[in-house]
Amino acid sequence: MTKELREKILAFNRKAKEKSDKAADMDILVAAILELPPGQLKKVLSEDVLAVLAKYGYGEGG
Repeated sequence: MTKELREKILAFNRKAKEKSDKAADMDILVAAILELPPGQLKKVLSEDVLAVLAKYGYGEGG
């Protein structure tokens, strides 16, 4: 295996780990948000927050 190929593989693996960590973090946040009472939930779920959640695959039916 060439040094260049090895570096590309390592970079890919680092990026995959970073994405996995972000997904796990988002799961924690979404679980906490879903535990809020309905009145509080409405206050937290602004259009900006909903846009961020949608960006990471959370939304209606997701």
